[in-house]
Formats: sequence, structure tokens, C-alpha cells
Amino acid sequence: MKIFDKENQSLVNQFDNINWIENTGISPEELKLSVDKLIKENYPKPILKAKIFGLILEKSRIAIDKDDIFQDKIFEGHKGDGTIVNLRYRWQSEVCKRFLSDEKNRVQEAYETGTYAANSDFGHTSPNSKLLLEIGFTGLLDRINAYYSKENLTNKQKTFYESCKITLESIISFINRLAKETKGINPENSKALYNIAKGKPSNIYEAMQLLIVYYFLHENIIGTRVRTLGRLDVMLYPFYKNDIASGRYSKAEIKEMIKFFFNKFWCAKIPFDLPICLGGIDEDGNEVTNELSYLLVETYNELNIHSPKIHIRVSDRTPEDFIKLVLKCIRGGNSSFVFLSDNAVVKSLVSVGIKEKDAMNYIPIGCYEPAVWGKEIGCTGNGGINLAKAVEFAVTNGVDLKSGKQISVKTGKIKTYEDFIAAVKKHIKFMAESGMEYIKKIERYYGEINPDPLLSCMYDRSVKTGIDVYEGGAEYNNTSYCFYFIASLVDSVCAVKRLVFKDKIVDFEQLCSILKSNWENNEKLRLLAKSIPEKYGNNNTEADAVTKDFTAYCSSLVNNKPNSRGGVFKASLYTIDHFVYYGEHTMATPDGRRAGEVLSKNLCATVGMDKNGVTALINSVTQINHSDFPNGSVLDIVLHPSAVMGEEGLCAMYGILKTYIKKGGMALHGNIFNPEDLKKAQEEPEKYKNLQVRVCGWNAYFINLSKAEQDCFIKQAYNSAV
Repeated sequence: MKIFDKENQSLVNQFDNINWIENTGISPEELKLSVDKLIKENYPKPILKAKIFGLILEKSRIAIDKDDIFQDKIFEGHKGDGTIVNLRYRWQSEVCKRFLSDEKNRVQEAYETGTYAANSDFGHTSPNSKLLLEIGFTGLLDRINAYYSKENLTNKQKTFYESCKITLESIISFINRLAKETKGINPENSKALYNIAKGKPSNIYEAMQLLIVYYFLHENIIGTRVRTLGRLDVMLYPFYKNDIASGRYSKAEIKEMIKFFFNKFWCAKIPFDLPICLGGIDEDGNEVTNELSYLLVETYNELNIHSPKIHIRVSDRTPEDFIKLVLKCIRGGNSSFVFLSDNAVVKSLVSVGIKEKDAMNYIPIGCYEPAVWGKEIGCTGNGGINLAKAVEFAVTNGVDLKSGKQISVKTGKIKTYEDFIAAVKKHIKFMAESGMEYIKKIERYYGEINPDPLLSCMYDRSVKTGIDVYEGGAEYNNTSYCFYFIASLVDSVCAVKRLVFKDKIVDFEQLCSILKSNWENNEKLRLLAKSIPEKYGNNNTEADAVTKDFTAYCSSLVNNKPNSRGGVFKASLYTIDHFVYYGEHTMATPDGRRAGEVLSKNLCATVGMDKNGVTALINSVTQINHSDFPNGSVLDIVLHPSAVMGEEGLCAMYGILKTYIKKGGMALHGNIFNPEDLKKAQEEPEKYKNLQVRVCGWNAYFINLSKAEQDCFIKQAYNSAV
């Protein structure tokens, strides 16, 4: 077994300048002509997609990474814009043009005005990777053939099974091609490839190679984002245990394999990072954390990378020393982890009709969106609404101030605080229902836009029924919708109550005029609005009551509302990185924010407004019923390095996490920052190239962020140091 060398440039740059082996396939020009010829044939879409996939895997050139122990590379066309991806874009464009032209224009206008987003979602897939490792591609093919041979199949079912059969046979053939080309370079790797081409993996090395082949074929050739590899310690532990017990591999050898495995995904520069999941309970309620869980974290931290990113599930029985191992990584600057509470997540999933046993086997997709592993197509990124825009619309009677367009409903004159709350809620309702209505309409055409034989053949119900997963073939076929910028909403509502209806400093019409003019000549009032004590995240009774009221209202608009694929909508409460874009399209808000400035992030307080420390922040955030947000909610925290030094500091971090979970919080991640270091990194970026920050649901290098994002982190860090 090779020893991993992170200084080896052929490993580091393996995706930058790929040396395609010329005699292993046809030229890119010939490949394009062959694909174009196929497209002109009158095949049903699932079969056309499968045949193009098969053509690429059979005829396209491959490359071998001579210094690596895993192989994956086949020429798919232009990087990030492959043939099958273009086909999906074309099919979606045709659907929108034929059936959704007016609706698409309205949604586009809503997004351009920073109001809401509503999209199809094929970018958050979750394969049944455990099943894949248990039976391999050949086992999946055997299942398809068994159902394909049944009598009385409909034409649609025949099309489904045929597309799956073509897809799986093509993958097996491709793996054999890789094995053949690797034989003279790395016989052990070649043997592993031959073995997984003819059956299920028999050891941890073959299991890792199988996951790599699957991932890059689905991500790069089919072009559907794979947003989790699944519960890696659950999947790989049986192989690990057997390999150690049999003496096939030592722990040191397996650690080297893990380095190559993680490095493969790191070097691929996967957008928003590739997630894996560790720890937590299984479907029988047993804690799964094992020796491999520790080894994976330790090895990952030694590599000093931020992709894959790691989701850590935390149950009541997750070992304290395992959690502290992860916390040490975060304290040391590797913050590409997020903790999720099994108690909160399971409760939330059950609330939208998922069986408890299934809910206990959830995985976080993408950033932190829970879904049932191998049974749910969650479509966890369908869009969401700008809660701060609801305040703008209450001020403008539904008009986007920047464009002058009537975007939302007219809510009339506001005379009382109750009128104001009612108006804000009407705008929230309008935005949520408008976005969800568009999503329901486009969902009806998912089968036309993006049939996915490879994903479908991993889902038991899809295989048994002969229905593609995107047409309702999964056990749970759900849809997401998100609410952004809760702190900005709460702070604005509290400011209106205090300035207009309680202290009567201005009347509502005057405040509207001031906001429309972006606080011009009203700096004293703006600073007063920023300084009032009723702020989200400060354990303030009045602000917390507003938070509870609005979050309960928002979730009621979404949860369990039927979608168009036989499932339901699931609400979420986070922002990821939208706080900059939507802030640019939102007028001045009553909390003292100027037009165009950033909005609040995830469940954080408005930047600089959490004045009472992390305990008060947690107390406020856990006033929210997190089970009302089954598609995820997350709190970001920032701590100063001086607060987490030594064993005492580690215990303090552990206490913060456990307190948040005990109080009902769902997900938590964070950064350990010295604000002065961030300021220096902003001023002298060339000296801080390796400074990582946890952005929202992924990590990035600080110097690569926009100035607006950098300024947010700097303000948060200074605030945490107070």
C-alpha cells in the first residue's frame, strides 16, 4: 500500500491538468458527434439519458492517477458543464417555456427584487450508499433484472427498468476499463477495481474505491449534485473490523487509505464541500460511534483540509471524548464540522409524517438539512423567503422600493401595532405561498426534466414500483421551503413597537418616510433604533416572544402542505450565504440597518447586536420550537481563543454544545477567532492564505470572501471578545 504524501503535486493537482490516455477512447469532437446523433433518436428520456451515459463510459477517454490508490477519471466534456447536464437544462427550459412561462417570469422578478426564491431542486441528492456497499453495482443490477423480468409491466415501468439496466451495465463496464488500464501501474488498485466490477466490496479499500467511482460518475457525468456520501462510520466499520481482525490491513494502513480517500474529494474542489456524516443513533436507537469514527476525525484533522465537510450527529449516548475530539479540531482552526441533535431532528421529521424508526436513520444533506437515508428524496434546496422584505412591504404597501414594482399584496393603512403585525404576516404568507405554488407546478414535470436511473436504482421503493425517484418513487418524496433572516425581522418588529407604538417618538407614516429615504438626516433616530434593548439573541422576554410568534407562524405556512410528488413541504430556518445578496435588495429596516447592508445570518443575532454573551444567545434561540423546522435550523457561534484555552476551555465548548442540545436546539457550528487576526488577514491577505472560516454550511478561506462577508466575521469576532 502506498504512503500518502500531501506534498506530492500529482496528488494535489490531479484535477487541474488531467492527462487523458489517447488510445482509451475517441476524441472529444467524436464524442460530441456521437452524443448528438443519439439525441436525435426517438428514445424515451430516461433511456436517452442512460444511453448517453453508457456511450460516455464506453467511448470516452480515461486517465489514471499513477501516485494515487483510487481511480475515477473519465472525460465528461467541459468541466462543470457536461453533456447530460446540458440536456437537463434544455429539458427544463422547454418545460418552463411550454407550461410555466408566466410563473417563471414572476419568480424571476421576485428573486431579482430580493423577495423570495423558488426553484426545482435536483442538486441535493442522497444516495443509498449503505446499500451500494452491501450489494455493489452487480447486486443493484440483479435487483433490476429480477423486477424487469416480471409480467404485466406497463410501458413506463419497462422504460424505467431498461434505463436502470443500461446505466448499471455501463458502470460495471467502465470499472473494468479502469482496472485494465491500472493493472501495470498499481496491481493492487487494479485488483480492487476488478473485484467491485464483478461483485460487492470485500474489504475497506474496495469499499472506498466503490464510493469514489459512484460519486464522480453521478456528480460529473450525470451532473446531479451528490450532497452527502452518507454515514461513513456506519458503512465502513464492518469492513474495518473484519480487515483488522483478519490481518488483511493494519490500522496504520487503513489510516493511509483514508488520507488518499479524503484527498480525492479535497482536490476536486467540490462547490460548497462534500458532506459525510459520523456518530449518532441508528434505527434501533443504538449509538453508532466506533473506533473508525475517531480515526476518520483524527486523520481528517491531520490533513488540514475543509472538504469533505463533516456532520456530527449527537445523541444522548454519543461519547464525550469523541465530541471533545471534534471540538479540539474546531479550536485548532479546522471548523468544517456541524453538530446535529438527534433528539431535535428525529422529533422534527416525525412531525411531517416520517416513521420514527426511519427518522432515527437520518442523514444531513448539503449544509444541515435532515432526510431519511436511502428512503427520502428531500429536495432540501427549493428556495425560501426574505423575512425582512415583509417589513419593507408593510412600509410600502407591497411595492419593491428599489424597482417601484408592486410585488406583494396591498395591506392598506397601518394605524396600530396589531395592524403592523397583521400586514407583515400577510406579506410572509403571500411570499411563502407564491414560492410554494411555483415549486408544486414545476414538480409535476420532474420526470420529464431529470429522470435519474442511477439514483433510482438505489431506492427500494423506486425499484419495486418501477417509478423514478423524482416522480414520487421514494418512500418519502418531500420538498423544502426556507425562511431567511429571522433576527432582522424580529429586531425590526421590536423597533417599530418601541419607536412608534410604545414611546411614540415617531408615527408610522413618519417612520415609513424615514426608511424610504434610508435614514437620511435621521442619524440620531437610527442609532436609537439600534440601541433599544428589545433585540433578538439577548434573552430579552419581549423580543423572544416576537421570535416565538413569527417562527410558529412561518412553519405553519409550510409544514405538511402537500407537494406534487406525493409528499409534503418541510420548513427550514437558516440563510446559508444569502444575507449579502438579499441585503443588497432590501430597503432600510426599522432596526437601524441602512438599505443594502447585510441581513442577519442563520439563527445568529443581527451582527453586533448580541450584547449579553453566548448563554443569552442560546436561551433566546431555544425559545424557537426547532421541531417546527424539519428541513433544518442552525446557530453559528463565534468564540474568542482566550475563552477556550486548555482543558477548561474545551469543557466550556462542550458545555455550550450540550446546553444548546438539551434546550432543544437542532444544529450548531462555529468559529474560534481573534478579531485582530481577521483584521490583519483583510489588510495583508498574502500572509493569511490558509485561514479557514466556517461560512454558513461550508468552509472557505477568509481571504476569498467578499469584503461584506469579511466585515461580518470581524464584527462578530469583536463582539465575542467583549
